[in-house]
Amino acid sequence: MLRELYNKTVAYLTDIFGENFILLMFLLTIAVSIIYFIVISYLITQLDKRYFICKKCHPDVLTAPSNCSLINKSLTYIVTSMKIIVGIFFLLCGLVMLVLPGQGLITMLIGLSLLPFPGKRMIERSLLSRKSIRTSLNWIRIKANKDPFIFD
Repeated sequence: MLRELYNKTVAYLTDIFGENFILLMFLLTIAVSIIYFIVISYLITQLDKRYFICKKCHPDVLTAPSNCSLINKSLTYIVTSMKIIVGIFFLLCGLVMLVLPGQGLITMLIGLSLLPFPGKRMIERSLLSRKSIRTSLNWIRIKANKDPFIFD
């Protein structure tokens, strides 16, 4: 029954889009997956090994320190806004990857780490309580010759 559904789906897509388009989409998906893995690996290796236990303050609001000049305040707002946009993008990609191929939970964790909101640490700790996520994060860091993360 499943094989029959698969054959019907392939025939339908081939009729509508053609074989070349499907091949192009397949190759594009592979290329995007490789680029995604490289970007995520880079981001994971750039985090401090104590990031998940560190109690340091992360800016949770769009405010600049009062002693900053107008240019520095503007730059702070721009950087913070870009972090929020990238964080939302990663969070949405992670949600999509829960049903599509990819490391959805790790992508969601990176997206959450970029977003400022109340309860952020609690959600990060909930995701980090999964052994598979901890193992994946440390595997990527070890392959990059970085010290593994230290968790609570």
